[in-house]
Amino acid sequence: MSEPIRRAAAPIAVDGDLNKEVWTGVSRSQRFGDLETGCRQTLFDTWAAMQWDDRHLYVAFWLEDRDVCCTGARPSPLGWEENCAEILVAGAAAHGRIAVNPAGRVSTAFFIFKDGYQRGGRYDVPEFDLAAHRPSVFGGDAGPKHRRGMRWGFLPWQIPGLQVGVRVNGALDDRSSIDRGWTAEIAVPWEALKWLAPEGATSLNCGDAWRLVLLRRQVVDHRAERRQALWTWQPLWGGDLFAPESYMDFVLA
Repeated sequence: MSEPIRRAAAPIAVDGDLNKEVWTGVSRSQRFGDLETGCRQTLFDTWAAMQWDDRHLYVAFWLEDRDVCCTGARPSPLGWEENCAEILVAGAAAHGRIAVNPAGRVSTAFFIFKDGYQRGGRYDVPEFDLAAHRPSVFGGDAGPKHRRGMRWGFLPWQIPGLQVGVRVNGALDDRSSIDRGWTAEIAVPWEALKWLAPEGATSLNCGDAWRLVLLRRQVVDHRAERRQALWTWQPLWGGDLFAPESYMDFVLA
């Protein structure tokens, strides 16, 4: 199963305004559902849409919320304890994450499976120099575990030229107000995504399939309990965000 990503008619000015014409005529996803089951009876509505041009992958999120707020949590490689919209992209031996919260704060991480990190290979570059960046190691004694074994985790993942725009329909961090929600607009340079390009791809072409997950994290406070709800465009096998082979194919059209 795959979904198309349509080519944008012109470069998109990223400002978080999703009422502009460039997005009003684009097909949105179905309502996001539960990460594991796909059930779409979620607390709030969430939709997304994507476009592309020669320089960027553009992603738009519409996020209903009656209390738009930030938790103030520190980002971590394995999941930000924050209300946020996320893009996850997987390649043959690596996967990356970009998360944006309602205040426009960005968290990024990049993971490389150790069996895919070869001297002189694709990832043996200054951006992922092990001695310089001292990445974390995942999949050993602690999770997330994967059949391929351990992986390096780079936090943050440096993405020159990343553009983010956020708009809040309401009062951010005012817990006494009733809000309508927020929107996020993100332009990811293909130059940064080259590490995750389909095998053998040396340029962008219609018909290329990119493995992606579009995700919403929603922190839910209920009495003395706090938990995270995870809603996605499509359910993942086993509900595992760190099993990139379960990501959905999106085809450049």
